[in-house]
Amino acid sequence: MKKYMFLFIIVLSFGLIYWFGIRTVGKGTLPVITYHGISDQDPDHSEYIISNEKFEETIKALKDADFTFLTLYDLDKLISGEMELPKNPVFITFDDGYRNNYENAYPILKKYGAKASLFMVGSQLERPNFLTRSQIIEMAESGVFAFGSHTYSLDGTFLDGANKGKTFLSSKLEGETDEEFYTKIKNDLVWNNDVVYNMSSTFPNAIAYPGAMVNDIAKQAVMDAGLKYGFIGANKTATKLKDLDPNNPESLLEIHRFHINPSTSVKNLVRFLQSNN
Repeated sequence: MKKYMFLFIIVLSFGLIYWFGIRTVGKGTLPVITYHGISDQDPDHSEYIISNEKFEETIKALKDADFTFLTLYDLDKLISGEMELPKNPVFITFDDGYRNNYENAYPILKKYGAKASLFMVGSQLERPNFLTRSQIIEMAESGVFAFGSHTYSLDGTFLDGANKGKTFLSSKLEGETDEEFYTKIKNDLVWNNDVVYNMSSTFPNAIAYPGAMVNDIAKQAVMDAGLKYGFIGANKTATKLKDLDPNNPESLLEIHRFHINPSTSVKNLVRFLQSNN
């Protein structure tokens, strides 16, 4: 009996370490959560679409729990020490630039005094179901949204061949040289920087890597295109603020994010993020 009790305690201990250690954000970290679309219209039951009600429930719960909503524009001040990390920090981020971010998420964020960051795919803007210039201008001028890059048109994945499932920022085309790969990515990012600036009146300081994949050549292109921060994920841990060294640019290029899907429990999410205390 004692033997089984001992084994139970060992298993329980490892379970607690996993759930409350590896799967918590930890003190002094930057908790970043990721959304794509916010809409009640989801005929395909996508893991990337969150209902309006679920999104509002989440933002309200974070507000009620005294979270401070941070954006990309706070990163420089946090990393330089000009700004102290709040007790309950959270970064709300959106990828791609769907129009429902303006129609559904934006009013909810305003209602609760929350802020968010949006990573744009420049080539998609003004297309059906994506943000328009006037919407982006309004979102930027409101102070509710900060804007970053999600590439201009390199947000896809290889559909077949040896690189099937890999992203355009993590793998080269067949026969493409390292130099050609680097130049292609840098040119795309520089172009997208101009798009973001022209629409939001702010030069982007960060990129979210499409598909959460990137290689070293692409990272160099990111830095040379003038982007300081890179976001990657889904992850089980948050990035520690102390590990982001402004004197080591490469340390700024893999900031972790947590993906939010329709099955994510709001109560558990808030508890999870509060482990930063």
